[in-house]
Amino acid sequence: MTSTNQTAIVTGAGQGAGTVIARKLASRGINILVADVNETTSQKVVQELKDDFGVDAVFVKTDISIEEDVRNMVQTVVDRWGRLDWACNNACVVEAMALDEDNVTTEQFDRMYAVNQRGNWLCQKYECIQMRSQEPRPVTLFPSSRTVMQRGAVVTISSVNGNTGAGLPGYSAAKAAILSLARTGAQFYGPYDVRVNVVSPGPIAHDGFSRWLETQSPEIVKFIEGTTSSTPLRRQAYPEEVADTVNWLLSDGSTFITGANIICDGGLLAARF
Repeated sequence: MTSTNQTAIVTGAGQGAGTVIARKLASRGINILVADVNETTSQKVVQELKDDFGVDAVFVKTDISIEEDVRNMVQTVVDRWGRLDWACNNACVVEAMALDEDNVTTEQFDRMYAVNQRGNWLCQKYECIQMRSQEPRPVTLFPSSRTVMQRGAVVTISSVNGNTGAGLPGYSAAKAAILSLARTGAQFYGPYDVRVNVVSPGPIAHDGFSRWLETQSPEIVKFIEGTTSSTPLRRQAYPEEVADTVNWLLSDGSTFITGANIICDGGLLAARF
């Protein structure tokens, strides 16, 4: 794989869909910063990115709810590679979920917001500040050969729950906030040729999700199973399918897409609403 000299941050890249997103971007020759709290799995991902795609990759231990961690994450990209072209904010917490507000504690709700809302806002903020400050990159449009300028693009992972508010109040509320953050970010940073978008998947079929589901209450399991069975495609998304959507938004094929919420749910919302 020939390096493009482009760079990307993927948070939560030490496992699950985050790893697949990182691999998808690396397959284009993009150097990857793997940001995660799990050093063991993340270092394995870093080595695989180097071995499989010939790119440069680095792990930075990052709790996105801690502002200094996020600043250090972005600064590491700049110190190592000189600029930040792409960012996927995928990290989130999904523990301690409940279907009704009666069973959500204040501590659980605060933790959901600290990571899933505030943490993703911190990522978007510092990523966009860096992108705005760097030189624009010319992109030639085919077949006209017109040229547009791009400084960078950010994608944050929300959820279909953030679009409906149906059940899981702490999780859904935090994921809904991501939609508003992306819209305001798109408006503010658009004049600087920085794009900000959201991908909203339904349940994603991967080992981490399966292990998590085994720890949940029967009510949560029934809720997830009902979601899958009511999806028109009658299955959960595979991580590769979500990664393909992110990959398009973090590419020169989507230069006029910003402030968008791309729903990757197999038709679930169309069927329900």
